[in-house]
Amino acid sequence: MGRDSAEPHGLHQTDEDLVRAMRAGDSRAFRMLYHRHSRYVAGTVFRLLGSDQELDDIVQDTFWDAFRNLEQLRRPERLRSWLAAIAVRQVQRRLRLRGRRRRIRGQVARQQQADRAGDVSKDQELATALYAALDELSPELRTPWVLHRVMQHTLPEVAELCQMSLATVKRRIARAQERLRRRLDNG
Repeated sequence: MGRDSAEPHGLHQTDEDLVRAMRAGDSRAFRMLYHRHSRYVAGTVFRLLGSDQELDDIVQDTFWDAFRNLEQLRRPERLRSWLAAIAVRQVQRRLRLRGRRRRIRGQVARQQQADRAGDVSKDQELATALYAALDELSPELRTPWVLHRVMQHTLPEVAELCQMSLATVKRRIARAQERLRRRLDNG
């Protein structure tokens, strides 16, 4: 697992050591784990959402949930995956809550893109179009697709992160891919 050289006291401690210390009440261990894994969690959240408007809140909620539910972590050596799964659930909750606001934001973003079309690079245009199309997908389709196609997680990893069967993941990614293709082809 990644180590950050800015961790003065936890540099040589494994995640397992730090989890044990947290369970024993050591608040420094929590700060070290947060420091060690928060960028990874933030990257996961950003790629799933396509923006950073709620990123800090979701990262904090992820670590708060992890802290409160630390006794549920059976394999401390898999801490990073466990945190990612919590982050995925947090993102899915947020996506579900967006509801109609999501569609309105997508319409506003498309209008803004049209208004400044001359100022936007081709890559930025594609990214904007992709995230507008992603906004139209349900969280159940969007999450596995982004984890696999954008973040390059393997299908078994996506199944673990989404807590669903491999067959379900494959079906949802295929459905998402088809809907995105139709949406992007139709402009």
